Amino acid sequence: MLLTAVVLIDKIRVWVPTLLLSSSMVPYATTYITICLPTRLVSKELLQWVDNKLYTSYLRLCSFVFECLSNVSINFYGDIAEIRRIRETALIISNHQSNVDWAVINILASRQTLNGMEYGLRFVVKSAINFVPLFGWYIFQHGYIYVRRFGQFVPDPLLRQFKNLRELNEPFWLHIFPEGTRFSRSKQSLIEISHDYAKKSGLYVPRYTLLPRAGAFTLALMELKDTVEFIYDVTIAYDQTRLPNRMGLAPNMFEFVSSALGSKGLHIHVRRIPISEVPLEKDATKQWLYDRFAQKDELLQYFFENGNFPDLYEKDAPKISFKKTIIPFVGFFSALILPFFSKTVRNIYLGTIATSP
Repeated sequence: MLLTAVVLIDKIRVWVPTLLLSSSMVPYATTYITICLPTRLVSKELLQWVDNKLYTSYLRLCSFVFECLSNVSINFYGDIAEIRRIRETALIISNHQSNVDWAVINILASRQTLNGMEYGLRFVVKSAINFVPLFGWYIFQHGYIYVRRFGQFVPDPLLRQFKNLRELNEPFWLHIFPEGTRFSRSKQSLIEISHDYAKKSGLYVPRYTLLPRAGAFTLALMELKDTVEFIYDVTIAYDQTRLPNRMGLAPNMFEFVSSALGSKGLHIHVRRIPISEVPLEKDATKQWLYDRFAQKDELLQYFFENGNFPDLYEKDAPKISFKKTIIPFVGFFSALILPFFSKTVRNIYLGTIATSP
């Protein structure tokens, strides 16, 4: 009986990330909209400060799920010391294998010595997320950038967001997945298309990534070249992808948090590159990005052969402070159970959902 209960609890545990993070957006959006209503009475700086506090609290709730709850072993490599020491504006590129990858960037941001960099995180995301109720609307307000994977390129919304980022007057990180979609052995047709294009173009043929698309990165570089100080080239690897029956298949959120797959090591390699070393001419920028992903592919080859990256900085790094994550968790969890005890709160939440922008 006890063993059955333990197994059942572990199975339920895998649903926690999605349920907690998704449902938490309702009280989050309610609070944000309430704050935004008296915008004429509140200065832009104060509104931005409150928004940053809210956003940081949400990302620390994510840290509670993906670090504390998952109990993953985190290993850092490369130029981590500089990134942890200095708060600066940066453009981040990384490989893309899983829907956990964005949380890995948050793990990196939370290691900033000066109380974390979570508030500054923005992502370039696919436009389909725009249609997710509440979440799609909010992240656009916070400076995320939507890009279309198909159809005609529409630059105006992107240019407006880049302008907003330039005028932030505070450091930020803008993250891009240049591959455009996740690399997975289950998507063999995409891998073959990537390989064929690389061969026809005389480019390095990647084994563990897709050939990067340079459009969003090139545009971001041109629009933010006077604002961004460094490029962070991040390479992410998961221990689960080295398991015999999981070769090349990264864990999803459920698998990452649960213990179903056994090994739960996370490896993060970072290169900090001055913006002055990146060529700004379009074709040269594209080639630079191809070269970075060729080096990234070689790093991943090293990982699959050795189980780690070179240039180790910190093995099994300490988790983010429990004090930083428990307060957001208690706050959001309390906000989620309030509707069961208060009709007023329940009606407010229903109103938020019904009038979702």
